[in-house]
Amino acid sequence: MQHRIQQLITQLNLQPHPEGGYFAETYRSNDSINTKNGERNLMTAIYFLLTSSDISRLHVIASDELWFHHEGSDLSVHVLDETGHHILPLGKNGTHARPQQLVPAGKIFGSTVDEPNSYALVSCVVAPGFDFRDFKLMDKAELLEKYPYFPEIIERLGC
Repeated sequence: MQHRIQQLITQLNLQPHPEGGYFAETYRSNDSINTKNGERNLMTAIYFLLTSSDISRLHVIASDELWFHHEGSDLSVHVLDETGHHILPLGKNGTHARPQQLVPAGKIFGSTVDEPNSYALVSCVVAPGFDFRDFKLMDKAELLEKYPYFPEIIERLGC
């Protein structure tokens, strides 16, 4: 398993991501659009690799993000909002998992690999395009205050 993870990191030129895991941008449109946060590319896409020993920490972005599963274990995308803690199962292996999931703009989310000693390779497409100015890692204390009924996931995925 570790050999395949290293192979993907090398082959896809993946770099550490601030939220956890590894990524490489694969597309950034030349077209742009005006948003409430300023001008942004129309769309971006990345490869994202997460291992079972990593987490994608809880964060928020200003755009919709579509996730597409490519290989490896199923992955759980954890979403926190006013209505609760929701899990979007992403993958091809599980009975409830789907190969594509959407995280709507402005939602707090993070992700975990479902199987131990494994990994998940996915793509994420963001529209309007991803910009680090629209990315915020969520503070654990702030989340525990706002969402006191979900301490387990906040402790696990919070910063």
